[in-house]
Amino acid sequence: MQTNQTRRTFLAGSAAAGAVAVAGCIGGDDDDDGEDEETEFDYEIDPELEEGDGSYEVWALDQGRDNVFVYEPADTESGEAEFALTEFIDVNDLEDVPDEGVVPHMIDYSSDYEYAAVACTAGARTLVFRTEDHELVGNIETGAGSHMAAFSPDDEYIHVDAIDEGAIVRVDADLESEEFEVVDEIEVLEDETVQEAGVEDGAPICHQFDNQGRSIHTLGPSYHDAGLVIVDHDEFAVTQAFSQDELPTNCGTMPHPTEDKFYLTAGLPSSDEEGVGAYYVLDTSGDEVTVEVEDESTEGVDAHGFWFTPDGDELWVLNRETNDGVVVDPETNEVLEEIDEYGPEQSEDPAESDAPDIMWASPDGEYMFVTLRGPAPLSGDPHASTGVTPGVSVLSVDDREVVDVIEPHPIDEFDDEHIELAQDEDEDGPRVPDFHAVGVRPLEAFDTGIETSPPFGEN
Repeated sequence: MQTNQTRRTFLAGSAAAGAVAVAGCIGGDDDDDGEDEETEFDYEIDPELEEGDGSYEVWALDQGRDNVFVYEPADTESGEAEFALTEFIDVNDLEDVPDEGVVPHMIDYSSDYEYAAVACTAGARTLVFRTEDHELVGNIETGAGSHMAAFSPDDEYIHVDAIDEGAIVRVDADLESEEFEVVDEIEVLEDETVQEAGVEDGAPICHQFDNQGRSIHTLGPSYHDAGLVIVDHDEFAVTQAFSQDELPTNCGTMPHPTEDKFYLTAGLPSSDEEGVGAYYVLDTSGDEVTVEVEDESTEGVDAHGFWFTPDGDELWVLNRETNDGVVVDPETNEVLEEIDEYGPEQSEDPAESDAPDIMWASPDGEYMFVTLRGPAPLSGDPHASTGVTPGVSVLSVDDREVVDVIEPHPIDEFDDEHIELAQDEDEDGPRVPDFHAVGVRPLEAFDTGIETSPPFGEN
């Protein structure tokens, strides 16, 4: 998962349709140096769409425009999937954000869902929000390329995978006083256990905690930099490592809800060679982690995000490049069935197909929410990450079909010229939507077999 941290200026444009109203000038006057001034925009929540049913929240991270949108299911007589925008956060408008801005990339919640940690790939930091009122309470400098931040099972720490630092960063999290401090870090390639395993390249990408309390970190960003690092939580020390030859996992991490198993994905786009879409299963029951299932096909290219249904009966896996995926049986670790598409635009040509990335289930088990990348993705191989419909796809868990797409900024509101500029890495072009991460926070109790956020526990 390569990260382009270039900050783009929104030069002209679009009014965001539907849920968000945009006010401000379009375009900018040339300054004395002949460069365009950045356009200022103000956002307001449409009062007709700000009422939800109070059951759960969907946090959608638009890393293309550095925004966070919060939705709730809407009470409608039709019974169809509709979602009300209840909060909008421009992260670059927050206090003490660096002048160059930040890019919200991944989200994770504390065990009680009272806090959300948002890792920012640009800005070298992790932001912590109090979820009840969506207020920023922590602004932590966790290092360049802070890609994923996740709370430990006891909520005492936040571990951060900082790609450009090549480090796993440990943050002491005093949630009672809402104080956060970096207290330790592991420089992965400098670690003796990692070196003895034959790991020569790669940086920490994603992680989660197994049922023994260990954090398990994939390496990357490329499949060729892949590998795995196991960290003892109490000692905050590497206890095991696997090289790319042994375990080429470079994407998602997911513990089994109740058993001592752990799932990983491995993905490689087909831009210059045959692509890869695979999942792996670890046995985490012993003092050492072992491989139970390796290199099982996800029936597509560039395997990436995945999530359990709240009953723990299904593990959904997606392929970013081919906009498809599989449903895995957690009991047998085998594929139950295939999913034809996660986004509504499907094509054999990746440039004309949606590019799904991360997903999270609704706590009532009705929907699977899946982020869709935009036509100018800020991270990942462009061949696999370039999508058509930026937003959040809503799939019916029962039917495995797309029933709605949440689009705060419909892409057809953007001029073709501006999209082309945004796609040009040599240009400081306009910012366009690029939804990378999604998180779901229950607002009321649900009768499910497991918690809806890893590390899982019984309800």
